[in-house]
Amino acid sequence: MVKRLAIVVLALVVLGGSALADAKWGGVARELAMGGSQASSGVILNPFVLNDPSLMLLNPAYQTMYKDYVWMNIGGGTLNNLSTVDNGYGNQYSGVNFSLSKEVTIGAILSFDPSAVNAVGSLIRGITISGVTLPAFTQRPAQTIPAVQNVIEGLVSFDLGALDVGFGVTYGSATNDAKSSTPTTSSETEASARMFGVRGGLLLDLGGGSSVDLSAAVRMDKATDNITSNAGSGGEYSASGTEFLFAGRAGLKVSNRVNFVPYGIVAVVSAEPKEDTKPAAVPTAQTLTEKLSALIFGVGVGAEYRMPSFYLAGGVSLQSAKAKVEVTSPGVPTATNTYTYTALPVFNIGAEWWWTDWLAGRGGYYRASGSLNTKIETATTTIESNQALPNSFLLVGGIGPASWDGMVTLGIGLKFGNFSMDATVSEEALRRGLGLIGAQDNINTFGYMTASYNIQ
Repeated sequence: MVKRLAIVVLALVVLGGSALADAKWGGVARELAMGGSQASSGVILNPFVLNDPSLMLLNPAYQTMYKDYVWMNIGGGTLNNLSTVDNGYGNQYSGVNFSLSKEVTIGAILSFDPSAVNAVGSLIRGITISGVTLPAFTQRPAQTIPAVQNVIEGLVSFDLGALDVGFGVTYGSATNDAKSSTPTTSSETEASARMFGVRGGLLLDLGGGSSVDLSAAVRMDKATDNITSNAGSGGEYSASGTEFLFAGRAGLKVSNRVNFVPYGIVAVVSAEPKEDTKPAAVPTAQTLTEKLSALIFGVGVGAEYRMPSFYLAGGVSLQSAKAKVEVTSPGVPTATNTYTYTALPVFNIGAEWWWTDWLAGRGGYYRASGSLNTKIETATTTIESNQALPNSFLLVGGIGPASWDGMVTLGIGLKFGNFSMDATVSEEALRRGLGLIGAQDNINTFGYMTASYNIQ
């Protein structure tokens, strides 16, 4: 009797909450369950899904659609397995928005870092060129640069009617320093990294059901390895990098149910280390030079199809990434390594259907049919190779480029009043049943999750 009463009460709560539901579901978990991929952006997206909270990570103007809104991405387990190593910084992050007026919204995003600052910091320790790892600076051992893990971004957006604009300022840093002294010697050490970035975006209503969104970002990365010592073994070294990202997309109305969706995105990265101050005990300055550059882009065309209880979004893309490493070192011939990844076609396809007004099911498919060209050049030798690389480049939920050539995903969405929960579903759950609480095999029922609350 008590069990039946509890079930009836739960049903009334669900039905009552869903009757007044004003939740705005979505996020990385939804995108991942609907065929999302990196799409050359550093953000997991199905580029043909026009509206989703995760788009705030790429274009801050989307904040105007999510006023008075709290969200968090929860890396609660892999898509297909039992590991929980995905938890923690880099996979779990959150944000909050508050409307100051009908036109102005402010907010913050915590712990989301799309930058290359930690890769830039590693240049001080050296770089692999022509199969050999060369130390960046041989005059003294390099310190380990701490990873930046405390990134915060402030956002502001303006609803100007047919035009929405948004801006963001991002900062993150990490520092390890120490001092030591004896009666005859003293030294100070500093190993640090920091990132500063700004970005902006706009959403323009073209009328007639069509729209366009544009965004751009620039980030400046810096790492420092500094030792001051009266024993002459000091020296200051640094590495700096610059990142640019440009993205554009349109939703062009074809009919009341269909929108044509073209998109394009370009990212450019350049970085190099240098010697700022040589150690006092060293007679000459370091002459080794390293330069790292990368160009990443994606272009695609697709469509979205909408019905009251069904949604389909998908398309095909060309995506490419080219990285070049150039090293000049005393006594070593100048060498250049160039890596070019090209994928065509890349498929992102996702479907979403509503069983009730509070429960949705999702399915997605992602596949990249690509190849990798490697070119190694020295003063006397050139070696070039091509390798089929039909690999996924997803980095969330335990899926990586080493083991996957395509992916089918399932997911669900739940709404209870103003609260929403979205999650990918482990395919293992379909084989051995649900394991929400106390599963003996420790396999997760749900993988990556996104939760949100609409404060209205």
